[in-house]
Order: sequence, then C-alpha cells, then structure tokens
Amino acid sequence: MKKTIISLSLSLVCTLLIGNPAISFANKLSDTVDNGKVENGRMLIPLRAVSERFNSEVTWNQAKKSIKIIRGKRELLLFVNSRTALLNNAAISLDVPAKIDKGTTYVPARVFAEAFGGTALWSAQERKATITIGTQQVFIHTEPIKTWRMSQERINVLNAKINEATDLSSFSQIRTYFSPYFTDSFINKIILSNGIKNNAELTEKADIIYSGTTAAKMHQSAYLESGPINLELVDRYVFYKLVEGKWKVDDVNVGRQIIEP
Repeated sequence: MKKTIISLSLSLVCTLLIGNPAISFANKLSDTVDNGKVENGRMLIPLRAVSERFNSEVTWNQAKKSIKIIRGKRELLLFVNSRTALLNNAAISLDVPAKIDKGTTYVPARVFAEAFGGTALWSAQERKATITIGTQQVFIHTEPIKTWRMSQERINVLNAKINEATDLSSFSQIRTYFSPYFTDSFINKIILSNGIKNNAELTEKADIIYSGTTAAKMHQSAYLESGPINLELVDRYVFYKLVEGKWKVDDVNVGRQIIEP
C-alpha cells in the first residue's frame, strides 16, 4: 500500500513538472532583507519587501494612507501613523504605528509575524530579525548592504560565464577569456577537465551566502526533463572569492540525479 502511495505521489509530481523543461526550485526572491531599522528598542521591517517574500498580496491605498496584506485566510490592514490595525476586520492595538521613511512603510517585526501565525526573533549580536511563518523564514538585517557584496549585475554576469564554461572546445584563449570572471585555480581546473563537469545552464536567481568579506557561495537547484517521462534533479554549488577588489568564481560543483516515476 505504501509503495502504491509513493508511486502515485511521484507520478503527480511528474505530471505537474513535465511540460516545462527547466522548472527551478531556487528562490526568485532572496530570503534576506537588508534595510530593517531599530528605533526605540523596536525592530522595524520594510513591510512590502518582507510581505512579498512570504508570498503575500500587498495593496497600498494612497487616499487612506493604508496598506493591506493578504496571506492565506488572514488579512492585515494597517494605517500609517495609527496605533490601531485590523486583522480580519477585528481591531488590534500596536505599540508602534506603521510609518513611512523615504517611501518605504515600516512596522514592528512582531506585529507582522504574529498577525500571520508566526514568530519574530531578534539577534542582538547579528543585528537581525528572523521571522518564521510555517516552514518559511525571512531574515531582516538592520545594517545597509555592504559595499563589498556582489551586485546583482555581477552575479548575473558570473552566472552567465559559468553556463558558457560547460564546454571549452570553442574557446581558443580560455585563460584570457575567463580571467576577468574566474580565479586562476578554477581556470586550471576547468582546462584539465575541458569544462565544468555535469554542468547545466541554470539562470534562476538564488541566495548568496557570505562567510566573510572575501568568500561567498550560492546553491542553485532545478528539475530538468530527462527522456520522455523521467526528471533530473540538478544541484549546482558556486563558490566565489574576492580577488583584488573583484568577485570571481573560485569553484563550481554540480550534482545530478535521475528521478523515475
């Protein structure tokens, strides 16, 4: 009986996924927000940015200076500079009212989290809040984006070069071409293997995790079609290094797994 259930479940997954040759499971929106604030001992979060990362519907009413967030069966209505909000049309009191700063609406992290059945935790050491709703988490930092972090434009460029390095047979000057984007050690590695082993052309955005000011990594994941009925799970791990003020790819590891119905 258990085998039948597993088989039916996997068949359903395949039915939903086949038809789109590259469905990525990497997050389209990062789970990190960088412009939180701490004011009078309260952690304030940029409401729209955090709400959208929790797949919520956000509506701004200019005339009423109100913002409505709908997630599942819950609806939160906040009014700028008001200590009263509505949760499913029931009035609730706020310690700190919603406020607008440079065009962004801020509310206490706890208000948002608890309104949608979640929790908000504050880390003084890291100066960040973690909001958890169900199985999803979003991290809100109070520090501005560091100047040493990669821009999205640089991430996109490096990702494109990784995709190009699947097969090096068409490149006459491999080291010259890739040196602005790859470290010397990684270029040596791909020259020996004539490209990145098991590589797949993945383009979806994914989170960048920084282990310091000179090192970072990214994990991309996608299901690809493999034959008439099978799917192939591709996991790609990219490691970056800051070299002379410029971020470069330092290594790429790719794993593949065939999933049969």
